[in-house]
Amino acid sequence: MTKHRQRSVVDIGTGANRVLSQRQSRRKFLVKAGGALAAGAFGAVPLRGWAADPINIGALYPTTGSMAQIGVGCVAAAKLAAEMVNDAGGIKALGGAKLNLIISDVQSDTTVTRTETDRLITGNKLSAIHGCFASALTLIASEVAERAKVPLLTGSSSDQLNKGRSYTFTPFARASQFAQAQLRMSRLVSDKPKVAVIFENTAFGTSTSNGLREQATAEGVEIVLFEPYSAGFTDASPLINKVKSSGANALFSVSYLNDLILIVRTVKQVGLDVAINGGSGGFVIPDFYKNVGKLAEGLQGVAHWNHDMDANAEKVNVEYKKRTGEFLFEYAGGLVAQTFMIADALERAGSPDPQKVRDAISSLDVSSGYAAMCPGGKVKFGPDGKNIHGHPVGVQWQNGDLASVFPNEDKRAPLIKS
Repeated sequence: MTKHRQRSVVDIGTGANRVLSQRQSRRKFLVKAGGALAAGAFGAVPLRGWAADPINIGALYPTTGSMAQIGVGCVAAAKLAAEMVNDAGGIKALGGAKLNLIISDVQSDTTVTRTETDRLITGNKLSAIHGCFASALTLIASEVAERAKVPLLTGSSSDQLNKGRSYTFTPFARASQFAQAQLRMSRLVSDKPKVAVIFENTAFGTSTSNGLREQATAEGVEIVLFEPYSAGFTDASPLINKVKSSGANALFSVSYLNDLILIVRTVKQVGLDVAINGGSGGFVIPDFYKNVGKLAEGLQGVAHWNHDMDANAEKVNVEYKKRTGEFLFEYAGGLVAQTFMIADALERAGSPDPQKVRDAISSLDVSSGYAAMCPGGKVKFGPDGKNIHGHPVGVQWQNGDLASVFPNEDKRAPLIKS
């Protein structure tokens, strides 16, 4: 049996004085970040007693195992987001009730994800869940949440999440949209793109790569290599030799962090002159640059969220950097927005009941504030739980940071051609 790993961000008893001290410190951040959230979506709330029961929000993230680099950052962002809502007065419609974040480590494992999701739901009275970011894990978590009728918001990109589900909501770009963005970005560096596609054989890799293959012809892009590989490999040389033989002038690697690091290093080691678009996944997190350094400069990718997209994102990024020493990457930043979507739904539902929260999420329609902190600045869910305004943003590594460079309406910096 797997170990039960979950904890709450609300400390009780002897830790009360420390919590009060932390709250005072956090209020300073809120004041600095634009005059406090009281001026935002939830308004000012007078001080009140402890009558309102806390609202339990589940958080499913891998903080151990192969995906822990991303999961640990997501947990830090999840805590920050809950604190932001709570320090702004909590949920006014429920008497200032505070969000109580209950974190469960799914250990980067699909079997553990199933048991932990079930344990999280049956062991706690939850209003909503967010997680897991990795599509292979989220597909399983969403199955459990659907059966239990608990709404789940996720930054995962698999298009399968929008099929046959009523309690799963995806505020950001889908895998098929990532593919289109990558294909269009290839035309920024070549009039006649010849692309080699290599991808890990997981739900994330296969769905994104299939989108690339299906849309390439319409976008005027020739795919000269379409090659799957086993995630977690230790030698990228055979794969990169195939890329070299294909005659490609651009390489799309659909991979998570460790695989992508190895691929980029191998490309440089063999002296292959090819433009690289690392897509999403491991490419757009700080650990990628930490591991490859200046080899990352000029490389392109796509993300469902970036920290330079608007003033709200920049404010949250500043605070996240203070806490972690790193910029707020796509999955972490996206779930800050998701937390505010849940808070907005709780306000309109006027109830912590998961069915009522689900209905309120399904009717969400925002274009301002932290809940709208997405590319394009709008969130409205269609019948399939997909944000009808959702689209990816093209990014590029510039001076050790990720800058938004595509499309024009989301561009925050010019593309650097290497």
